[in-house]
Amino acid sequence: MFLPLACLALLLGCSKVTDSSQVIGTYEAHHQNGVESLQLRSDGTYTHRFRAVDGTETAYSGKWEFEPYYGEPKVSLNNFSHHFPPNSHKEPIGISLLGIEKKWGRVRLYLSYDRDQYYTKKTAK
Repeated sequence: MFLPLACLALLLGCSKVTDSSQVIGTYEAHHQNGVESLQLRSDGTYTHRFRAVDGTETAYSGKWEFEPYYGEPKVSLNNFSHHFPPNSHKEPIGISLLGIEKKWGRVRLYLSYDRDQYYTKKTAK
């Protein structure tokens, strides 16, 4: 009796993102280098802001696309640079692919599962 209910709960808790409208919004990442904010807009542009622990701030914009990369949904960011430790990039570079995770209604974009490098979608207030 318990096993079918547990399986149903897991299936309802995790679902795939199937189109770009599900990832539009503002995301944040807090880590030892500072705070990053990533805003994805419906017109295919994004703005990335970074506030370092020393108070310096940077911001830049670019284009983004929703991509079904080898069957898995990804966000492709042009001229993007993350600031996650230990190897934080300083200047925007080429194309970066962020994976998409949706669990229990929460959407996260991840650079790396192994290093716990996530941008978490902020809820609308």
